[in-house]
Amino acid sequence: MKKEEWLAGIKTIFPVSISYIPLGLACGIVLQQSGFNAIAVFLASLLVYGGASQFLIASMTLSGAAVFEIITMVFFINLRHLLMSSTFAQRLNKESTLFNMMFAHVITDESFAVNTLKFKLDPKWTPQKGVAASITAWLAWVVSTVAGSLLGNAFEVSTVVMTYVLTAMFIYLLVSQMENKIMVWTGLFGLVIAVLMKMLLQNGIAILIASILASLFGLALEIIKNRKEGIVHES
Repeated sequence: MKKEEWLAGIKTIFPVSISYIPLGLACGIVLQQSGFNAIAVFLASLLVYGGASQFLIASMTLSGAAVFEIITMVFFINLRHLLMSSTFAQRLNKESTLFNMMFAHVITDESFAVNTLKFKLDPKWTPQKGVAASITAWLAWVVSTVAGSLLGNAFEVSTVVMTYVLTAMFIYLLVSQMENKIMVWTGLFGLVIAVLMKMLLQNGIAILIASILASLFGLALEIIKNRKEGIVHES
């Protein structure tokens, strides 16, 4: 890529990259306190690259969840990235497979929003500028989380405090998704099922089962809604 494309991408994503620093530091500290060393944190940020996912990894590790449960939950949380990256498929159809893989890997909620807006409003915005912007944010996250993991050795953070912080973060993520009745009913259904599963199973697999059932419940509501709308339009 050309220097101008890198500079354009860096300039566009700079505010997002700055906002990643405090969150990345916090994530690195939490992961370190959960038992991950700096190398493990580096690899997680490099390969997983998901704030919510990495906080979830720390939370489930502290709760003693099995590796399979953690991987499955991270998969469900990051499943939306499949839809986000596919949105740009037509704009990237002339690029190489390697370029498309890189573009998809570094997509986050923030870089997706930035690229969507730029592609819509800026005729000079290219996939090269887009991937440059996303890579910049990615590197900011990697550096911040690794720095946080190194700082974690110097600061003692109570696991009780971390549990409350992580719980608060996931409540915020849930509430921020409450955009319509389907999301509200799905959230309530997931809450009830999670409590029941915890009472019955009393281990980490309960949350996994509740997540799957809630996803299927939400999908069923969406299908029913689309069918009803289809009948109304036909009539």
